[in-house]
Amino acid sequence: MKKVLLKSLSFFMAFVMLASQNQSLLANSLVKSSPGIDETAFNLDENAMNAALADLNELDAYLSQNEGVTYADLNAAGSDLIKNVSDISAPLGMPAEGDDSLMGIPAFWWGCILGWVGLLLVYVLTDKDKEQTKKALTGCLIASGVYIVFYVVYAVWIVAETTALQ
Repeated sequence: MKKVLLKSLSFFMAFVMLASQNQSLLANSLVKSSPGIDETAFNLDENAMNAALADLNELDAYLSQNEGVTYADLNAAGSDLIKNVSDISAPLGMPAEGDDSLMGIPAFWWGCILGWVGLLLVYVLTDKDKEQTKKALTGCLIASGVYIVFYVVYAVWIVAETTALQ
């Protein structure tokens, strides 16, 4: 018991020392100024922005004049209007319309990481969606299985060590 207490105390003291060093380094960096920052990178250059968006504006004007034309039609015709435009269904990393993940996290990981709490959250937040709840249940069961296997191996190891000492 004494050994466990000493190890815990030494870990806590090491953590406190690391945190205090981190705070002192952060405090030093706040005082210093950075004269080498080029602020022109943060200024908006409207001419460069308009030049970059010229192809998109041209495509928008064409689609406004010709309603009913799709990306597939322009691609089949080999149009130059779409040479720098991609056909993506989820821009800027946003989930696609068919993606049913909660806050960008799949239901399996909710169940795997948070266990029964994640399973309950998936059940409530998806309005009792059975498919998503089954995925969360699968994650919960896999995590529980790994947990049980780990502790069975640990218990066998402890028993082997105690019998070897006798």
